Amino acid sequence: MSTTQAPQRDLAQLKQEMKAYALEIGLDLVGVAPADPFLEEAERLEARRARGHGPNPYEHPAIDERVDPQRWLPGARAIIACGIAYYHPDAPPPPNGRAALRGWLSRYCRGLDYHPLLHARLQRLAEWLEERAPGHRHVAYVDTGPPLDRAVAERAGIGKFGKHTNLITREYGTWVFLGEVVTTLPLPPDEPQPPACGSCTLCIDACPTGALTEWQLDSNRCLSYITQMKGIIPVEFRAAMGNRLFGCDDCQDVCPYNRRARPSPHPEFAPADGLEGGEPSLLRLMAMTGSEFRRWFGPTAAGWRGKTTIQRNAVIALGNSGDPAALPALVAALESESEVIRAHAAWALGRLARLSPAVAPEARAALAAQLHREQAAAVRLELNAALEAVDADTGRR
Repeated sequence: MSTTQAPQRDLAQLKQEMKAYALEIGLDLVGVAPADPFLEEAERLEARRARGHGPNPYEHPAIDERVDPQRWLPGARAIIACGIAYYHPDAPPPPNGRAALRGWLSRYCRGLDYHPLLHARLQRLAEWLEERAPGHRHVAYVDTGPPLDRAVAERAGIGKFGKHTNLITREYGTWVFLGEVVTTLPLPPDEPQPPACGSCTLCIDACPTGALTEWQLDSNRCLSYITQMKGIIPVEFRAAMGNRLFGCDDCQDVCPYNRRARPSPHPEFAPADGLEGGEPSLLRLMAMTGSEFRRWFGPTAAGWRGKTTIQRNAVIALGNSGDPAALPALVAALESESEVIRAHAAWALGRLARLSPAVAPEARAALAAQLHREQAAAVRLELNAALEAVDADTGRR
């Protein structure tokens, strides 16, 4: 009897064997969802777009393609949702008490880039299904295609949507990478999990920019998105960035489900060589060469935005540090070939001067000298704003 005609009990047995195989190849969470349209999610996405909150630059832009599994794979009957845990314990504090001159990387981009790792495992799962159900078709997605990863995972029963808009799992909290295999094989679905958050609003209270309301995220204000944007960071978010170099985990750090989350069993997601436990030296990053960037960040999920983005965020972090030792690096950054770096160095010098008044005279002199020779209009605006702020602050003192 072919699989297309197999009784439900045979498909149920195949599903259990598939789940066992998935665990063998390094997939920590597996569930099956029916390939029905995501109608409620379509309404939410349309409402979010009407509020001006999406789609964000990293999402598939077409809502109709995101919510219809038949657009992902014609003839789809089921979606196999999979998750890999990535949480590793924090690195020890930096030596010599120089924490102020350390940057911070989100946990998801400290280790190896999950996209190729997870996709390879999903592809193995799809090939396993092809061997046991010939004639059926399967396609794997990891984060870069149209599927709504979290909605699929919730429907498949491996987790529940949280107020912070992350998926909450029983075993690993929110620290999971998600992907799926869409299949024409009519595997029986799993049961969804019960609601997760109750009256808790810790994530909303912890958000540094007010990007979160219950069940909704304004990506225009989310620091995880802002640290990844190209070009000039809006002024209103720079102080809130603190020492963030890429991403923000604040809403996840306070989530009660993460207090008992299991650590990841995968060493490939531990901090990569050169990243100093995920809290690299800001001064070292400012002196980083192109080859060093490729060696340190290239294997991670933070490498795709390029060296300028990381150094721009390091410049902001140096300004936020309030540490006088940041001054030479910021003065040097005023002469960067990159207009983006020069613009943020101007702001950062003004910020440093306000936080550490002892450096204000030297910072002001550097800003004035750069203004005299600067040609780029965007950088001149930042230089003038920094000089005005330093002068105003000096006058108040």
